[in-house]
Amino acid sequence: MLPASTYGYRDLVPNQPKYPGRHLRMDGPRWEGFGILSNQNTGDRTKELVKILDWLLYAPGSEPPERVPPVKLIAGLRSAAVETDRSAEEEGDPKRRKALQEKAAAQREMADELTKRAHQLGMPTT
Repeated sequence: MLPASTYGYRDLVPNQPKYPGRHLRMDGPRWEGFGILSNQNTGDRTKELVKILDWLLYAPGSEPPERVPPVKLIAGLRSAAVETDRSAEEEGDPKRRKALQEKAAAQREMADELTKRAHQLGMPTT
């Protein structure tokens, strides 16, 4: 008789994630703004969230996340909206086109909101 295996499912599947997936719900403009922020920092939303959570939970060696200047975020969001609009115009599938149009609208909405917030704080926006 063979000994019982000590391997788990994760050991047998090479691309099995280390942790289970988590779902996060937030409005489109905030998600698009966070996407631009994470692209300018680590390029990965998950890594950015982990850094923020580590800092909030007082993890050893964690530091507060670096903020991207509003002018960079606003420019990134407006540029992303133009590119998303371009993709929507080229899209043949009506459902996909509508989703892209909504994404571009969310990007513009977050850029407008950031502009208002920066003005209230006396920060440059251009």
